[in-house]
Amino acid sequence: MYSSYSQFQQFQLASQPYQDTQRTWLAVYAPGRCTALAYSMELQLHRKFRLTDSLDALPDGLDGVVLAAEDGECLSTTLSYFAAALQGGADFAFCDAVFGFEGDTLVYRAADRPQGCKCAVLSRELLQRCRAAARDPDDPASLLCLAAGLARHPVHIPQALLRYRRQPHAGDIFSAHGKRALLLSHVLDMTGAPIVLVSAVPVLLQMGYEVAVLGPGDSGSLGLFVEAGATAVTHPDCVNSSMLWDLAISSDLVIANTIVEVKAIRALNGAPVPVLWWLHDAFVGYGYLSHLIPRTLERNIRVCAVGSHATAAMHTHRPDFEIGQLVYGLPDYAQDTFSPYDIGYAGGLPLFVSVGAFEMRKGQDVLVEAIRLLPASTRAKAAFLFVGKGADKRLLAQVRQLAEEYPRNVFYVERLTRDEIKSLMDQCACTVCSSRDDPMPTFVTEGLIFGKPGIVSEHTGTAGLITEGVDGFVYHSDSPSQLAEAMAKLIDHPGLAARMAPACRALYQRYYSKQAFADTLREQIQALLAQTSENEA
Repeated sequence: MYSSYSQFQQFQLASQPYQDTQRTWLAVYAPGRCTALAYSMELQLHRKFRLTDSLDALPDGLDGVVLAAEDGECLSTTLSYFAAALQGGADFAFCDAVFGFEGDTLVYRAADRPQGCKCAVLSRELLQRCRAAARDPDDPASLLCLAAGLARHPVHIPQALLRYRRQPHAGDIFSAHGKRALLLSHVLDMTGAPIVLVSAVPVLLQMGYEVAVLGPGDSGSLGLFVEAGATAVTHPDCVNSSMLWDLAISSDLVIANTIVEVKAIRALNGAPVPVLWWLHDAFVGYGYLSHLIPRTLERNIRVCAVGSHATAAMHTHRPDFEIGQLVYGLPDYAQDTFSPYDIGYAGGLPLFVSVGAFEMRKGQDVLVEAIRLLPASTRAKAAFLFVGKGADKRLLAQVRQLAEEYPRNVFYVERLTRDEIKSLMDQCACTVCSSRDDPMPTFVTEGLIFGKPGIVSEHTGTAGLITEGVDGFVYHSDSPSQLAEAMAKLIDHPGLAARMAPACRALYQRYYSKQAFADTLREQIQALLAQTSENEA
């Protein structure tokens, strides 16, 4: 039995607690073909249940009914979880599921969005209300759809308790009615592109879309999508999977995130679905993919980018593409409650902060040289913190050498938690982005949220939005001396950064706030739908 579960189910099963649910009596109703379901019922740890082929004249004392609209396999703990949900006061409980012969496709349902679920438990009272309202009171699919809307106390069980030996289709993810939006992300980690894609979910929900995101396995950000209200579907080969086409053409809108989704763009170019291609990529991101970019794009595809730098990166390869501007939005972290991060090591000196993985395009070596170029008296009046994983060992060695030379002024931390980053931005004096190629560095935006000016290279998307000396500074030609000069202005004029704070907040509100992003995303979607409609006409 255990070996028939997918690897993910085995992983979850190992951490599942024992639940005493034997006092809760369930019926299991699956009037269609239910060979696999019936077999897995024999292996249930929860034993107080009965299979039934009729919902009429249910016996007294029955607490709830498990409805199955399709044959599938249950974990040995499925009924225990369903019964526990009823014991906890739920009148409708649904769960996650795995799909495919290997169980390598996972569907994580949003806590308040049971659309498309093929199996769930209903309390007896809810079942009666659904049957009274249903056209066909014996059809599990109809009853499940009604239950999703009529339930007063629905519960989502974040466990893959069910398995279907087929790939999922749109009906497993979306409801039969309403608009559908599918988000495509080649990674679901905590890097910038997937994190800012999460911001699109509440906007799309407000526009009346049901939202699903398709990506590989979870590497940190999947939970953010689900918490925002999206259903998440994961497949190891999400960029090339045939499932992508099936889900996309069953949707009303597709948002493809970054240049890495270029294969999806090729597949959907000219397809009967509007596609918004949102570019966040640096020039280096096109290295192995530029030859895949279509020479022309059909009217169903609209390209947007996070500022002038990302636009220029695409125009290097396809100069004729029309590219709209869609700058990401970030929540107002200044309104959050977070634990303080101790920057006592700075000794009360104004702290200049650089955040990012150590790689040549991030230019940590430029900042190292700029700090060395500062006059000794100026350098002694400030502290400098590098935060980031040392992927490039040579760059990391340069930073560590600098910290050894100036132990009271230069510091390095490999990583910080999200709360620590927020607290750091709240306390620092200035952010410094010395990148040679960076579309729109998020840590600079996070600094703006807290009213902190940024010093940025001209090779960043932020540079095109800054008003020099008002809400930040821009240096040119990857020049360490120019960067040193900009830092010296803030160090030698202690009150300058504080005086810039209102303008920095205004810059955030104007371009990066949730409202600004929502307004721009709506405009771009409406423009996409309009051009698609013109093409159909």
